[in-house]
Amino acid sequence: MELPDWLQKQQQLYSKLPETPPSRSTHPVSGEWQTSDYLTNQFWWGGGATGESCEQISQSDPTLTQVGAITFGPVQTFLGGGNRLRDWAVGSWLCHYLAGVLIYRWEEAGGQVLLPLHHSSPLLRWLHGETGIDETFWQAELPNVLTGLFPDEPQWWDNCKQIISTEWGRFLQQLEQAAIAHNRYLNGVGWQVILADHHYFWTIYGDSQPLRPDRAVEDIEQLHQRLEAAKLGRNWRGTWWGGRTSPSAGSLSIWHPGLKPIDRGGTWGLPNSTLNQWWEKIAENSRLSGLFSRSDRLNSIEMVKRLASVPEIICPTLERLWGKKPPDCPWERFPDRTAAAAAWIPQMGLSEVWNKELGDYDKYFFEDQPKRLWGIPAVDRQSQTYTHPRVLERRNIDSEEISDWESSIPKGWESTIEWTVGWRGDGDKMGKWLSGQQYSKLELPWERWHPSPEAIAEYQLDIEPPNPSGTRVVELPHMVDLSVLFSLWNRLLYKLTEDHHNGRVIFAGGDDFLLLGPITEAIALTSNLHTLWTGNPSPLTQPLDPPVDGWVQYENQIYPVPGHQMNFSLGVVIAQRRIPQSLWHRGLNDAYKHAKNQGRNRVCIRVLFNSGQSLEWVCPWPLWNLLMTVEPTAEDKTDLNCWEKLLSYLDSTRIQESSPATVRDLIDTLWASVKLPLCWEQVETTAKAYDRRAFRDEIGDWQWWLNWIALRGFLARQQRERDKWIERVRAGEE
Repeated sequence: MELPDWLQKQQQLYSKLPETPPSRSTHPVSGEWQTSDYLTNQFWWGGGATGESCEQISQSDPTLTQVGAITFGPVQTFLGGGNRLRDWAVGSWLCHYLAGVLIYRWEEAGGQVLLPLHHSSPLLRWLHGETGIDETFWQAELPNVLTGLFPDEPQWWDNCKQIISTEWGRFLQQLEQAAIAHNRYLNGVGWQVILADHHYFWTIYGDSQPLRPDRAVEDIEQLHQRLEAAKLGRNWRGTWWGGRTSPSAGSLSIWHPGLKPIDRGGTWGLPNSTLNQWWEKIAENSRLSGLFSRSDRLNSIEMVKRLASVPEIICPTLERLWGKKPPDCPWERFPDRTAAAAAWIPQMGLSEVWNKELGDYDKYFFEDQPKRLWGIPAVDRQSQTYTHPRVLERRNIDSEEISDWESSIPKGWESTIEWTVGWRGDGDKMGKWLSGQQYSKLELPWERWHPSPEAIAEYQLDIEPPNPSGTRVVELPHMVDLSVLFSLWNRLLYKLTEDHHNGRVIFAGGDDFLLLGPITEAIALTSNLHTLWTGNPSPLTQPLDPPVDGWVQYENQIYPVPGHQMNFSLGVVIAQRRIPQSLWHRGLNDAYKHAKNQGRNRVCIRVLFNSGQSLEWVCPWPLWNLLMTVEPTAEDKTDLNCWEKLLSYLDSTRIQESSPATVRDLIDTLWASVKLPLCWEQVETTAKAYDRRAFRDEIGDWQWWLNWIALRGFLARQQRERDKWIERVRAGEE
């Protein structure tokens, strides 16, 4: 199929066409035209089809007569296990790796993957033999849902659906060999369980049908809908060793070298005392002491991710698999929760007293294992180095040295590592954007994506202006255009998170992202993610003058962002120190889904306390930008006093039935009583500027306002504790 065939409807709008390609770019969401080096149109008549998208689908092969969509899971279960942030990051990369290998094998067999955008992926370039790949090879970016073309050959599609299971088995075999070569303690028949059951772990969902070029977008949408229905049905193929249905579920799933299947005379476990001895021994081994702790009891999934997180294991694994060395692995520099929680410290200018207090203890408790890098890019790039805060975390200390640690570590300093934050977000209604339904709903006219009479005159095209009617028609190149847009967005996401905030990106693929950082970034990074997405002023970008939706000024160039037409939802979880990572991960997914379920275009922020209690508030973005920036102005009261006083007022006021009218009658007076420079008129004006009836459920709900005040009070309390700690430390300097 020739590329113009995908765009034949738009080509037919012109009687004659320029021979030279256009020098302008059209935004795939807003349709706004700009002169830019990004999203440049491939054709004047392409209706916005970019050069990048056309490169992805330009292959002409008449034998590719079938279209298929495929995904694998359970990804969230795979990511959720583990006790370290690096386990989370490595799990994301392994899913990215499987998606990359699936793309590689698909195209190696003569097919063509249309989505996601992958030509620029460092992993795919490496698989194809390109050299000089840098550390971006280890950044997770490919989603686990693929769409592509393939020939109508016997067993082709069935063979494709076996790729994930086959490649996962190959990976595990080589991981075993590399792990044992790294350390003999990692040998044992426990690997037999992993290798025997691996084909039960990933469930593959795939569907296909004959390709209809004139209906490709509609057909692809239906394929994805059927995949989603199959996933929601939870039609697992059989036992998988990651879940409760596994014979190695629960405590018996703990990995150890003596684990044997029942049909081989095993009992699915060694005696508990023997098991404990093995884990303690492996944690004390000098070459593995940084990999395991004495308290670790990892199941098979967690064990695989933990071993894959070791550069000396994962790099030989990949070299054995593909016959070439991958780029040097940077995962030993990935932050742990201690570093992520304390990442705000280096901004305070306390290096002298910090290093003086912690340096000797770090050497004493960790002996010859210095750890200089925190894994937070904005911290590690500072000219002044800070001793890593790991010595402040009790679980990092050997049990035999706990009494020494308790008596020597500076009192109160553990508060610096009390809270860690995660962010998960993506674009709203992406399926409808990909299918074109959202363009119709928003009534975005088709002519936006074609040259106007003014553009024709400016570029002396000597053609008649097209006269398309109705809303935009989306064809295959335009679907890929959205992938191009988000690959460009992710470049900004890395810079915003890691250069302008004390954060770290775990995953950024398509419009989906996962980040981590300290509590001091909870509000600032959340707000800047939204302003960066919409094109409002951000630390990286500024609107054009005059503003153009979807285009911003970035590093002296005109650059695309999603813009105002496309909303996005975000889940934010602030987790206290002892919250298990699996609970934090689950809470983050729940918060993200709650933002979607409450109406989208929202942020859900959830606080998880060690006590098991939680605090949650879901807020539409326009109200977030108003309510999270207002501060009390009472000179005789601290911010915390004002928020706590306001909370007590609201909590003591019992409203039988909430509505905007009843809330309005009381809340202005209460705000004024604590000198909060906010009035109901501002709230209503903000809501009406978005939609006349928007956010009525939120602003008319008394509990919603209580949750907001409780959140602001919690954040003010944490700020007070940080201020007190800084004051004590600086007094010690003097």
